[in-house]
Amino acid sequence: MTEIRIYDPKDAEHASAKLTPLPISALVIAAWNLLEEAADLPQPHMITVSDLQSISLQFPGAQPSLRAITRWALRFGGVLTSQPHDGQRGPQTWCRVEFDYYGVAVNAYAHVPAATASSQN
Repeated sequence: MTEIRIYDPKDAEHASAKLTPLPISALVIAAWNLLEEAADLPQPHMITVSDLQSISLQFPGAQPSLRAITRWALRFGGVLTSQPHDGQRGPQTWCRVEFDYYGVAVNAYAHVPAATASSQN
């Protein structure tokens, strides 16, 4: 007996519909391509590539980083959030945007001291 099964590749419940995680080398290349595509934007000062299929972009803890992250949000989409936080170094504003870059999760963020953030507004 021959059995033929037809699966919808968009069916998330089917095992073959799940993507194989990218190797770290492919994630590094994705980070390289992301930075190349954003060459005209303010650049992060630290990049982390994780085997959890994500790239993190940390911007300096200074007021211009708020504008920088906003520009990244406008370029790549995503929701920009900011929230007050009491850190070890005093009150801060945590600003971040999360977006998808060809299936890889990207998180761009900065922790700006509250005095710096409020004095520039």
